Amino acid sequence: MKLNRRVFLASLPFFPKALAAPRGLRVGVDACPYCFMTILDARHAAQAVNPQGKAFFYDDPACLLDQLNGWGGPSLTAKEVYLADFAESSRTAPKWVAAEKALLYHNPKVRTPMGSGLLAFRSREALERHLKERPERVGGRVLAWAEALKEGEKRTWVPADFFPPPPKAP
Repeated sequence: MKLNRRVFLASLPFFPKALAAPRGLRVGVDACPYCFMTILDARHAAQAVNPQGKAFFYDDPACLLDQLNGWGGPSLTAKEVYLADFAESSRTAPKWVAAEKALLYHNPKVRTPMGSGLLAFRSREALERHLKERPERVGGRVLAWAEALKEGEKRTWVPADFFPPPPKAP
């Protein structure tokens, strides 16, 4: 019994890395903590996991960006952030990609749940395939997650006429 306990205690430092993985989204059940909309299309979903391991799901990457930048919703410290790969996800099942590895495509003409025009892709090749299939969406710009966060410090990603933000938290 003591040997098992020692092995368990010795392995504890390795658990956080082993547990770093996206959690399961329940489409039609989970609601966004920023705008309170029920998530109905997993292709646009985003996910943040706090340091305690609780997962928060978002109906649009813009909601997560705005909440992380203090534009509304409860204060959030994210230990892990995932975005649904628009090209590989279906309406009912997301294929998650770590936000730091994803490419964001921004085009205001693209309809998204909150009107942000943000789509996430696992790779540039996936984005280019998508634009070849949907040429009406050409003309946007490509951003890394860090660039989108930085831009979100100055203005909200969710259009203010769609969802007026509260004053930015200090």
